[in-house]
Amino acid sequence: MRLRDHPFKRAYHKPEDDIAEGFYLPAVRSSLCYDRAVGFFSSTVFLLAWPSLKTFAAAGGRMRLICSPVLSDDDHEALREGYSDKAEATAGDSIAEAFQRLLASEGLQKPAVVLASLVAAGVIECKIAWVGPEAGGRPKRLFHDKVGILRDADGDQIAFKGSMNETWPGLARDGNLESVDVFASWRDEGELSRVRDEAEYFERLWNDDWPGVTVRPFPETARSAIVSAADAGRWPDFVDEICLELEKAARWSAEAGKADGRTPRPHQVVALEAWEAGGRRGILKHATGSGKTFTALCAIGDSFRRREMPLVLVPSDLLLRQWEEELRTTFSGIGLQLMICGGGHDRWRQGAGLRSWTRRHTDGPPRAVLATLQTASRDEFRALCVQGEHLFMVADEAHRLGAMAARRLFDLDTGPRLGLSATPERAGDPEGTAALMAYFGGVVPPPFSLEDAIRAKALTPYAYHVHMVRLDHDERDTWNQLTDRFRRLYARAAAGGNLEEGLGARLKLLLIQRARIIKSARAKTPLAAEVVGAHYRPGQRWIVYCDDQGQLREVKAALQAKGLPDVHEYHSAMPGDRERTLELFNERGGVVVSIRCLDEGVDIPTVSHALILASSRNPREFIQRRGRVLRRAPGKVLAYLHDVVVTPEPDDDDAMGGSVLKGELARAIEFGEHAINPAAVADLKRIAAAAGLDWSALTENGFEADEDEDAVGDVIADSHLETPNV
Repeated sequence: MRLRDHPFKRAYHKPEDDIAEGFYLPAVRSSLCYDRAVGFFSSTVFLLAWPSLKTFAAAGGRMRLICSPVLSDDDHEALREGYSDKAEATAGDSIAEAFQRLLASEGLQKPAVVLASLVAAGVIECKIAWVGPEAGGRPKRLFHDKVGILRDADGDQIAFKGSMNETWPGLARDGNLESVDVFASWRDEGELSRVRDEAEYFERLWNDDWPGVTVRPFPETARSAIVSAADAGRWPDFVDEICLELEKAARWSAEAGKADGRTPRPHQVVALEAWEAGGRRGILKHATGSGKTFTALCAIGDSFRRREMPLVLVPSDLLLRQWEEELRTTFSGIGLQLMICGGGHDRWRQGAGLRSWTRRHTDGPPRAVLATLQTASRDEFRALCVQGEHLFMVADEAHRLGAMAARRLFDLDTGPRLGLSATPERAGDPEGTAALMAYFGGVVPPPFSLEDAIRAKALTPYAYHVHMVRLDHDERDTWNQLTDRFRRLYARAAAGGNLEEGLGARLKLLLIQRARIIKSARAKTPLAAEVVGAHYRPGQRWIVYCDDQGQLREVKAALQAKGLPDVHEYHSAMPGDRERTLELFNERGGVVVSIRCLDEGVDIPTVSHALILASSRNPREFIQRRGRVLRRAPGKVLAYLHDVVVTPEPDDDDAMGGSVLKGELARAIEFGEHAINPAAVADLKRIAAAAGLDWSALTENGFEADEDEDAVGDVIADSHLETPNV
């Protein structure tokens, strides 16, 4: 079709108009020449009109693009005087780096190769522009005009201008082209005149003939970096794959149709499709910070289209508030009706309201229930909940459902089930883990590990530093006493073949007391002050994880005594406004001294440093603590983890002393394996070897049970007894 064969409107506005399908895609498909002034070079991959691209290229189409280089603040300051040889060299380096980032990005690698291939084939020619001295030469003043001119084989032209905020995947069915004015050369003299004006403007820009703007060919360093990634044979296949990925992402998006709406990343689409293929049951074992919540929101959006009733379960009041905000914001456009249960909300009880709310509804706005585990586990709640295939259970931090009290929820007869957890396997609790897996149908393949998340740019790479401390003499004595008592009780249980009444609780208490000697070792407080004092710089954001409020107070006082500014505490019993504390921390930086309430739910992506004093051999705890500091944020390229590990005295020949070392090294080696500085792990392995330990087996049996749940299951590595079932 020719351009004039399409019934193009004079103006398009989201959300009433589908600008991609109504204008952009058919216009590119019908054209042979496409001139475009765009923002930054890296955004060029967003305007290639993917479903139309192969047709455009096969017909001999050519694009001319003018864009701005992406420059740092320092570069802008250095280039205050506008174009120069140095400016061109700096711009070339900047574009080359931007292109490498595209290649390294999970979602943009294929579009980057397509772009490179089109540049190498001469289909796309790029030039760069920046504001010159006649326009003031101020730092950060960029060429950021947005105009496009399309011409077909008959010479007909279209010019378009507008917000045109193409974003990935900006040309999907729910594309984010917000508004655009369209002028067609064949419609009337006024529009023809406007098209000629815009075409002349672009031509003068292209030829470096516009006052105050300098336009130059791409620097050779930038072009070489781009062309080196070209793949002439595969780029057409990549276009087909990109189009398919766009369709899948648009299909699953929980915010389809919203301007600037989010779409799931490739690993989230893969997870959703695998979950669907598994009968819409399973647990997403995805690293902390990799977007599990949004993946679940996408599944919930799909369930609304099926007229199902989501039941979202969370383990805390804090997560209840966060999920409420997520649900209301994400589904604001479809009139979601939400019943909240727990956290002070009891409307579900009134007049048996939960019963009518959870019935299958075939018309009207969608409904959902959001409840805490504590509330949902009650007999009254489960009795009022109308069960059946229409009920869709979503469990955040799903490992919590494996605890004895929460397992009552496994009596609920539901349709789809989706669990979310970075660590669904419950440490030291095989029975709870088995019940959890049986109810949800196991882990959805493939898991999305920490290593996967860092590679996909969903999490920040990190450096890991270990600091060694030892127990004081009286702490060692107490440790040994508790160990002896535990051994005697454990031996009695093994000899009798079963546990006497109350013996299981006594064993668990001894384990907890012993573990807390390590967590609250006195040497940790002065070490914390030393580490933070030596490394903290104004404007940074640190988290110091403490074991209990006593240690928290000591550490806070020690940091303040060092003269560190902006030292905050954050925990459930703290005085003052917790939310305001986090706001100040995010705004000004500083140090937050916290206990376990930051393990789940609290999102502070700007945190760049963590010091872990409350060591834990429970993988859930340390994985979540690591995840807190690895969340991505603007300008954050690397995170730093400082870990304090307790080692026994050199002359400690108590076999149980070895288990202290094993547990501490198990956690530390797990932390260090994925860090950018492998020397940290090498040091730990040398320590293990010196103690006669097989470091490769440490993470297999060096963990203890979760202290605050119903499981005990501590693995006594140096004993040959079986774990008692308590």
